[in-house]
Amino acid sequence: MVFGKTIVQPGKIFEPPSSASTDLAECLLKLRETFRTLKPAPASYHSSISCFVIAALTTCSHIFVSVDGLKSSVTAPYQGPFEVLSRTDKNLTVKSNDRTTTISIDRLKPAFQLKDTNSIKESFLEQKRNSPVVHASRLDSDVLVPTTTRFGRKVRFNPMFL
Repeated sequence: MVFGKTIVQPGKIFEPPSSASTDLAECLLKLRETFRTLKPAPASYHSSISCFVIAALTTCSHIFVSVDGLKSSVTAPYQGPFEVLSRTDKNLTVKSNDRTTTISIDRLKPAFQLKDTNSIKESFLEQKRNSPVVHASRLDSDVLVPTTTRFGRKVRFNPMFL
């Protein structure tokens, strides 16, 4: 292209191939045969890593169940412990509130309990009964509290707290 010259359009750029058949039925048969021979690519399995499951869930006798949904900060994150009645690979059947419920292992945590909790409670109560009660006396009020700081400021304590 040169400035000021007219644009010359080229002649025929594309010519139809001479051997191409224009028979529509024949083209349709070839297209159907091509699509019949196409096979889908085999699906790939990318994840060979299994997810983490607590091993104790397979043997524990009691479990805790996670509380789903919104909860305030003082609400316990788990309910329970509940007794396990039966197990499968992904679910546990649990006795909760006098009825059986099937729960996924994703919401469960094993509960480990002491063997003899009643004897521990009783021994604690006996120790509490047998120990003498010590009351704090007001003898500390005799000790003089410094009323000035290092820098000479006077400090006055509230007598209600002394």
